[in-house]
Amino acid sequence: MSLFITILIMGILGGAEVDIFVPSFPDLQRTFNLSPFMVELTLAVNLTAHCLTSLIVGNLGDRYGRRPIILMGLGVFIVGSVFCIFSTAYWQLLFGRFLQGAGISAPVVLAYLVIADKYSASRQQQLMGVLNGALTLGMAFAPVVGSYVNMFFHWQGNFVVLLILSLVCLGLGLAFLPKGVKNPEVSLSLREYKPVFRSKVAFYYISTIILGLQSYWIFVGMSPIFYMEDLGVSLKDFGFYQGALAVTFSIGSFSSGFFLRKFGQKNCFFFSVFLLGGFTMMLPILILFNVRDPVVITSVMLLQSIGIILPVNILWPLMLEAIPGGKGRLAAVAVASRLIMTALSLQAASFFYDGTFQSLGMAMGLFIALTFWAGYKLFQTDTIFKNEEEIQGIQAA
Repeated sequence: MSLFITILIMGILGGAEVDIFVPSFPDLQRTFNLSPFMVELTLAVNLTAHCLTSLIVGNLGDRYGRRPIILMGLGVFIVGSVFCIFSTAYWQLLFGRFLQGAGISAPVVLAYLVIADKYSASRQQQLMGVLNGALTLGMAFAPVVGSYVNMFFHWQGNFVVLLILSLVCLGLGLAFLPKGVKNPEVSLSLREYKPVFRSKVAFYYISTIILGLQSYWIFVGMSPIFYMEDLGVSLKDFGFYQGALAVTFSIGSFSSGFFLRKFGQKNCFFFSVFLLGGFTMMLPILILFNVRDPVVITSVMLLQSIGIILPVNILWPLMLEAIPGGKGRLAAVAVASRLIMTALSLQAASFFYDGTFQSLGMAMGLFIALTFWAGYKLFQTDTIFKNEEEIQGIQAA
């Protein structure tokens, strides 16, 4: 139980280090006199560093053991958090965010492998169900917590929270992470990833998952500026709007296992496609009429948030089976691709942002269209749900 709690808190740190920081964007704009593009760069730098190191820490963990690499990563994250807290110039903040991104990749990528090393497959499924639900809840409520921390302690307060949480993770890691097994025969060469990049099936699985998440991340990343700066929503009220999305997303994540068992993966998948289709039809209305009511906009975004949960949970475990014996590499490529795509899409969205929902809506609509395209190609390339009974118990990592 102590090990599981340790992994759980590390996972929460991995999600919170981005989400808890987002409500500080308007405050950072005023403090450092930043444009929307420049403030979004603090997120992009972090995600890019996370992406670049994700492919490396997987092989390092196999070669030298999970424990030392995770602890080393937490140490780098702590240094980055200190830089952020005491930043007096924009470049110092960027450097701190880069270190945070580089450091967090180790616990994010390797923490799940610690559980896989220790427990049987059936036990892993039980633990992963609890872990994924709790992590989703923590990640979903991080912006709400960040809003109130920023309200009372300004933008530095959220970095103090991250510093404290990372110190707790380091202490728990030193106490409870097992030493694990070292394997000096493991190659550190990136050539090991060639089969992943050559597989069309893997490409369409990863593309469908990643593209499906981009419209959500664009809205989450840009909503603090859009709601508070351009719609005039107070910081306190912004927390409630984010909370509505958080509660809905969390309930959907916790209950996804029940719905998959009750109705089957195929039915759940196509019901989610129906919800995403509803979101796609509502999006042009918000764009054409330039809707500025935060209640209406949040209500439409709920369709997108609910609609993306089950497809990701269903396709992720199937993606890991795309290449025999390639689960670790597939997961690493999927995580790295998601991070770099999110960084690029947020930078593009911030560059074209004009203070209205129109620019955000067009960006989200583009990625939804690409998601449907990738999903169509996936169904052409691989026979999804070909043996639903066999894969029914597989849980998303």
